Amino acid sequence: MAKKFTAIILTLAMLLSAFAIPASAATEVTSDFERGFYRFVDGLLDAVVTGISYLIVEPRGWATVDTYESENFYEGNDFIDEPAEGAKWTLGYANASILTGKELEEEHYVGGSLSVTKKLADEKRDDQKVRTIAVSDGRGITIFSSIDTFGLANNEVRIIREKFQAYADEKGYDITSINISALHQHSCVDTFGLNGDIVGALFTSSFRNLFGMELPSGKNKNYMENLYKVTVQSMIDAVEGMEEGNLYYGTVDITEYIRDKRAPKVFDGNLNRIRFVPSKAGATETWLINLPIHCVGNGAAGTMLTGDYPYYIEKYLNENENANFIQILGAELAVSSEYPEVLDLDPAIMNEYGDEGYARLAAYGTLLAKSAASIDNDVAITPILNIKHKEFFVPVENSIFKLAARGGLLTNEVVKDGLDYYAVSELGYAEFGTSLAISIIPGELAPEIAYGGAVTAADSWDGTDWKYTAFADATERTLLVFGITNDQVGYMMTDNDWRSYLTENEEIVSTGPEAGAVVADTYLTLFNEVN
Repeated sequence: MAKKFTAIILTLAMLLSAFAIPASAATEVTSDFERGFYRFVDGLLDAVVTGISYLIVEPRGWATVDTYESENFYEGNDFIDEPAEGAKWTLGYANASILTGKELEEEHYVGGSLSVTKKLADEKRDDQKVRTIAVSDGRGITIFSSIDTFGLANNEVRIIREKFQAYADEKGYDITSINISALHQHSCVDTFGLNGDIVGALFTSSFRNLFGMELPSGKNKNYMENLYKVTVQSMIDAVEGMEEGNLYYGTVDITEYIRDKRAPKVFDGNLNRIRFVPSKAGATETWLINLPIHCVGNGAAGTMLTGDYPYYIEKYLNENENANFIQILGAELAVSSEYPEVLDLDPAIMNEYGDEGYARLAAYGTLLAKSAASIDNDVAITPILNIKHKEFFVPVENSIFKLAARGGLLTNEVVKDGLDYYAVSELGYAEFGTSLAISIIPGELAPEIAYGGAVTAADSWDGTDWKYTAFADATERTLLVFGITNDQVGYMMTDNDWRSYLTENEEIVSTGPEAGAVVADTYLTLFNEVN
């Protein structure tokens, strides 16, 4: 009952009270009567919150679907089946701190869960970074950057692209694609905006919108400007440091260290590694790690800044494997960590902080790093990098998101069509070599959309089947998902498994029940266009 009450408060408390995204497990609902009741109450809450949102004057700057103009979007390259004559892999790596040193002085909201009270950073333990690779098969340069952050909206990604492209134009570089991922850390500076001053945003937004003033959000301007600058510089450094070498793909099973909190229990149980070995003997390797585990080891409601478990993966690989590190999350909708019963806690961390939870987080990261280092099934990747992107509009049906959008807390670019709202987004499809495929997804994807196993009509909330082909079934290649890449549009579930705000965490922070279907349809359309 407490969780249901929290969910109701969450929906209404943007005006009335304090709230936090609930972190407990989903409420079990099996009867049609219960489902009908929850859906009925959801409808009432949606109507109330939507009504409240329409009391807020709409922002002046919103374009319509028909007048929207795309900028700083990269379509990708032409797909090839065989490497060009003399093709070789080249790759460059860079990383840099995105911290300004003023995180505890100026107001810096902390990502994770929402709070009406100001959730400002008050302790800093780990560095927060951007990590970048620039890679080419000889036909242009593709960039992947991954940032220690809760999320980054697509319009922020495009600001970074514009700034970097000015440099690339000056130098004459052929840039095929620029991709920026968020590691979705729940104990980092908020760069998405949704964790800001909710009360202030809602009670001042009408006045601000009416007079064309800037809306408040959880983003610190100085931090964001520094983020742009440092990320662009990391791209420059990666491009200028490109060298020849070979790429390899390998995996290790880490299923025992993964927990899926939501049925159906589907996830990629591998730690996937794309490893670059420079031709120059003794040079530092670069390891791209892909796995589906939420970075929530320090909880979601705290005010401490940490790098979560990726910080300790990097520390181990740098110190023990002569390897650079970059991580991109997979399809991780409700996928979290499963700590083994026994973890080897670092006594130095215990002595310094006296914090067993943080020490366990660190030990878990080290455990994953050792798993990555144990991979012994590497296969060489032929020098082919095909990549294609597609813009699309995600319908914003969730009344909470509508309210946040009008109040300035949802900072994605919004376009409208009558009374309907859409978030501008993009997704992509890439191929490395002849046997590896990558789905590039702009949010937190339900793994069953990618890998199959969606609930059947008999087990669904609406009595229907999921009608889309699983991404993995559409290709004969091994499929990886690069999630929360080039945008953060929340959770994306199968439409037949959309449940209730009152029973789940995921529905509360999804744009709506159509999000998963729109993503699946757009992705499969793109896939079929290039195959």
